[in-house]
Amino acid sequence: MNFQENEKLFSSKLFLYLSRILILYTFSTIFKSFDLSFIHGLRIFDFRGQMFSLFYVIFGLLAWEGATWLARTVERKTSARHTSGKLVFLCAALLLYGVLVAFLFGLFYSLTDILLFHRYEAWESFRRFSYNLNFGVFMFYLLILTFNGIIFYYSGWKEYQLQTERLMRENIQAQYDALRNQIDPHFFFNSLSVLTNLVYKSPDLSADYITQLAKTYRYILDKKFENLVPVQTELDFLDAYLFLIRIRHQQSIQFHTDISDKARTKGMIPPVTLQMLIENAIKHNRFSVLDPLTIHLKSEGNFLVVSNHIRPKAHPEISSGIGLENIRKRYALISNSNIEISQTDNLFIVKLPIITAA
Repeated sequence: MNFQENEKLFSSKLFLYLSRILILYTFSTIFKSFDLSFIHGLRIFDFRGQMFSLFYVIFGLLAWEGATWLARTVERKTSARHTSGKLVFLCAALLLYGVLVAFLFGLFYSLTDILLFHRYEAWESFRRFSYNLNFGVFMFYLLILTFNGIIFYYSGWKEYQLQTERLMRENIQAQYDALRNQIDPHFFFNSLSVLTNLVYKSPDLSADYITQLAKTYRYILDKKFENLVPVQTELDFLDAYLFLIRIRHQQSIQFHTDISDKARTKGMIPPVTLQMLIENAIKHNRFSVLDPLTIHLKSEGNFLVVSNHIRPKAHPEISSGIGLENIRKRYALISNSNIEISQTDNLFIVKLPIITAA
């Protein structure tokens, strides 16, 4: 039986009480199996023995509920105290409660035994504070309490783990959302700057530019709440983006791709990642029609490799810090993979891990 598939059953009150009844009945059977000198002729499976077990189970269920209520009350009343102080109060309260439970069990059972079976052994044993009856019941109470405590604190520990994991995921998602939200104004304002200059030069080309800009920005809006997109989907978006780049820079930017079919169909990456790398290369390097900037995008094993020649500008733009750091953090938040950045004398290379779709 799969525990996760039947979690509701195992956590239901019906299962909880049935398991308690089974435990209490087992303890009562063990209790009767000892040589109990406080009562003679008490067999394990005869009618009188079963009455003993029935009384033990009913009384045990009430005592179990009482111990749970007492533990919660003490914990609530001592919430302001240090953990060690709370534990001392809790243990002392439960031990005193255990003494009371053992006393009441001996009293009520001995009276019941007199009324139903006219047997006085239990009463005599209770009246003399017999070791066998009172201490025996107290020890079994401690066993039940220990078992209950293990379950209670295990459940609390699991709940704490789930809560911690839930808060961690919410925190990660919040961080990821903040990183994604950086993309929108950054991309949009750069595009508007290009469009402002283009409107006065060519209205027809401006119309095409607006159409492609709408497609690219629609992609950003549609994928805003997605952590990963297929590589092919990102490449389709990149084609629209490169159209905007070619209008602005003509033949000054050359872009070459060599992506395997496997990477295209089964690979996934964070949205707008490739666009940010290309924009980063354009921003930090000089280029012209006679000396274009060449950007290569290829698949290499489990990576997408983006590389460009290094041609530092004489007056480099002030970096906003959005590009590479944004990509690095997004990968760190959604997977165990990290991007790899390397640089040679004339090449700047970024390797993006391809996340395989499940």
